[in-house]
Amino acid sequence: MINKLPSSFNKSALIRWVEHKDRHTLMSDSPMSKEELLEGELINYKVNNSFSLHGGTSDELTDFQVISTAKKALIFVILLEGKLDFSYDDIRFVFDAVDKPVGVVVNLSKPATFRRVIQKGNHVTKLNIVLPVEWVEERTQTDSNVGVFISQHLAHFKLKLTEPVLKLTSEIILNSDPKEITGKINLESMTQKLISEIFSQISDCDDLKYSESEESNSVDSRSSSNKNGHALDSLVTYIEANLERELPAKELAKYAAMSESNLQRKFKAALGCSVRSYIRRRRLDIARQHLERGVASVTEAAYNAGYRHPSNFTIAFKKTFGYPPVASMNREV
Repeated sequence: MINKLPSSFNKSALIRWVEHKDRHTLMSDSPMSKEELLEGELINYKVNNSFSLHGGTSDELTDFQVISTAKKALIFVILLEGKLDFSYDDIRFVFDAVDKPVGVVVNLSKPATFRRVIQKGNHVTKLNIVLPVEWVEERTQTDSNVGVFISQHLAHFKLKLTEPVLKLTSEIILNSDPKEITGKINLESMTQKLISEIFSQISDCDDLKYSESEESNSVDSRSSSNKNGHALDSLVTYIEANLERELPAKELAKYAAMSESNLQRKFKAALGCSVRSYIRRRRLDIARQHLERGVASVTEAAYNAGYRHPSNFTIAFKKTFGYPPVASMNREV
């Protein structure tokens, strides 16, 4: 049976995280929809040029679909509690950890459209480990199981959640916010052990799957309305990959195989904002990140975001985020 993502749920590609002490809230941030989507104690730990950790414990507050672009990576997902409904391009995973934890490894050899269904009342505890494909390639023989696996876009592998895997996962979640160097070394050591356990499973598997599995369902491509939805989701991925250059409406309409007027109408109806508003907001998001990390001045951030005059950038930035760009510089994130 082919399942569709719930079509009645609101959908948005514009979201933002709001931090309140030890809790984080995911907000929908389109002009037509500003609401809290989920909140919880979330993990965000990154080792430069190596793995990053995400997940944690969260409570979903409303019914919603979130759309974003997932970068090229090898992704481990381990669900300990709750339900998880997500997809990369046309490969969908619907997990329920009521009876027992579940997990999967998914390989993205190129950027993919990511969708996540949020359902009111769902309590989730999960761990995501994201590995750059280049990091794996440097350590892998091309003819090995792992080498073959990472050469296939959307290859996926059902994890065996053994006692060591579950123990390491729980320990990582409990110790995911270390303050001192010893705690960070301990967290990274546990993560390396878990990564090793998972790669051992892939290496020892005699029947790797590269298409549909019992945990995944392709989205029905026979529905014309669903095709339009996929065209728009794919367009978001295309925009994300090309934000650094001009994106004329004619080019975007051609990519989506629609007229310009039809694209504007469908994009706003589906995602709650115009194409131009989405592009402008995403460029401002990136500018804010660069300012927070101290890698750009206000003038540089303005230029990179497409503003010729820093004063116009400052006005747009303050209107969007509620504070001027200078307040973002070297801000704790």
